[in-house]
Amino acid sequence: MRLRPRNSNCPQFALSELPRQSSRRISPSCAVGSRMKIIGAALLWLTLPFLNSYGQALYQSDFIFPPASRGHTHASCLVECPNGDLLAVWYENGPKLSSYEYEKDADKSDDVRIAGARWRLGAHAWGKPFVMSDTFGLSDNNPALIIDHQHRLWLIHSTLLDVPQWTWGSSLLWYKISSDYQQAGPPHWDKVSILVPHIQGLAEVVRKYARGEEAAQLEQRLKDQMARRLGWMLRPHPLILKDGTLLVPLGNENFGVAAMALTHNDGKTWVMSRPVPGIGISQPSVVQLPSGKLVAFFRDGSSDRRIKRSESDDGGLTWSEVRATGLPNPDSGIEALVLRDGHLLMIYNDQAKGRDRLAVSISTDAGKTWKWTRHLENSPGGRFDYPSVIQARDGSLHATYSYNVQTIKYVHFNEAWVRQGDSQSTKVGR
Repeated sequence: MRLRPRNSNCPQFALSELPRQSSRRISPSCAVGSRMKIIGAALLWLTLPFLNSYGQALYQSDFIFPPASRGHTHASCLVECPNGDLLAVWYENGPKLSSYEYEKDADKSDDVRIAGARWRLGAHAWGKPFVMSDTFGLSDNNPALIIDHQHRLWLIHSTLLDVPQWTWGSSLLWYKISSDYQQAGPPHWDKVSILVPHIQGLAEVVRKYARGEEAAQLEQRLKDQMARRLGWMLRPHPLILKDGTLLVPLGNENFGVAAMALTHNDGKTWVMSRPVPGIGISQPSVVQLPSGKLVAFFRDGSSDRRIKRSESDDGGLTWSEVRATGLPNPDSGIEALVLRDGHLLMIYNDQAKGRDRLAVSISTDAGKTWKWTRHLENSPGGRFDYPSVIQARDGSLHATYSYNVQTIKYVHFNEAWVRQGDSQSTKVGR
């Protein structure tokens, strides 16, 4: 039984190595010694997640595939499977279709598809990529993965119906569910369906928060049912709440408004939240604090260039007014994660302009302040964005992100590594 993260420096213990009871008679002192070994080994097994977080610093990295080998690659997401494998997805350019026209923007072309790869538990590298989903003749984008309480895999992604006129605003949401996904290659899908949000209160939020010329444009757009139904996209992981509800955080590209889709019965029916009170926000990342409160963090296109925040006390149905945090961000993808020790982690581009710096920050007070920050990337002129992060069962952290939109980079680290900081600890106020 493997009790350490793949390729880590943490101690390894196997149950087969524990002292076994013998039929031959042993002295009391030897018996005590054997019992102490068993107790010590058991304690080590139970505390391995703690050691991965606070013990020796851990950092490793690799590319999932060679740079520039699969066209424009972007927007990854990562999960740990029940068998210990890692599964990653992203979108990329596939083979050209001779009868179709292609956009100069590679991420919106008709050949864009969802691809994936697997790191088998005990392997030393990522396996060969494979196609996860491909809508013929249309661009598939922004995939997200989650494994539910029944150990089924969900893939949720967008398909762009109108390129080049609407592009992101024509996004149609798909969700696919699989109970057979831990074998080699792509999952076998049990269910495939679309999700079309019906958001009540959209007009009220637009009229309250939109200003100037934008307000007039959005008021006119409210009359278009297609604009209201389409344009919904997610980017970070969905969230399984403590009561088993699946929450899918969504942003709308036509109105700059966010809302949540929730299902209590595996996607048979959906409940839509009221829109988050704010405008110009997108791609929410939602966490559930130990208290049960939900907190959503948003990338934001406004001039203050700060990650935005909203809270919910009723399971995600209604949300507080959006306000700015102290975390800088150049209107790029983020992800938040509550760690098992209760700390809050944020992975994000930590500057007002540019995506050539990618940071991990940790808060011990639910995001009021951020006590430690360390950089995964800091190379002027580069592009490192759209991160995805999980905490594995052994307590260590795994992340993927776009690396110059030429490949997906994978990093394996722990909280102790973040605590070391680049050169000194950084505190950022809320």
